[in-house]
This record gives sequence, structure tokens and C-alpha cells, in this order.
Amino acid sequence: MDNQKLTATKRWLKNRRSQRVELNVSVVVYRAPSQGPVFYENTQTLVVNAHGALVTLTDLVVPRQRLFMQNVGSGEHLECRVVSVKKAPIGPPQVALEFTQPTASFWHIAFAPADWA
Repeated sequence: MDNQKLTATKRWLKNRRSQRVELNVSVVVYRAPSQGPVFYENTQTLVVNAHGALVTLTDLVVPRQRLFMQNVGSGEHLECRVVSVKKAPIGPPQVALEFTQPTASFWHIAFAPADWA
């Protein structure tokens, strides 16, 4: 990687709102019954941060769609929205979900990054 690209990558990472952590957490992503047809999918996170997570979903979702996420281990539920949907060459699409309010404690990580506080 040339120096210009490396510098741009470092700047981009520095401007992140919170550090990403590769972590598999069992979650259920669902839609409230009042917001349309029933949608309820068990999945695992690929990456988490204080502002949300990256998951794979087989059901069709679209950017800005409001959903809920339940942390299966703790039973907590949070409202979130779809930020992006990226189709993978193999397997289900990767979906970036953002909490409506940053909630680092949702992941119950003992040694969370400093910028999650």
C-alpha cells in the first residue's frame, strides 16, 4: 500500500466514532409487528462497536429501515436502523446496524475500548 493510501486509511480510522471489535454475539434481529410483516431472525454479530454491529441476515432489509436487536445472552433489546446492506459473493448479505442511541454496554465486554465510554 502506498503512503498516501495508508495515511488516508489512518485518518479514516481515527475519525471513527468508536473502535470496532470482531466479536461473535448471538442476537435476534426483528421488526416490531406494528411496522410491517413479521420478521425475526437469529444471527451472530461479525463486528460490534458502541454504535451498533455488522451481522448477516437472510431476510430482505433496506437502508434506514427501523429494526430491533436482542442480545440473546442478556435479553436486552435495542432499537436500531439499517445503515447499509452489502451482498456477499457467497452467503447472506452483510448488514450494518446502528443503534438509535450509542449503547456500548449492550455487548457486555469486560475490556471495552477506551472510546466506548
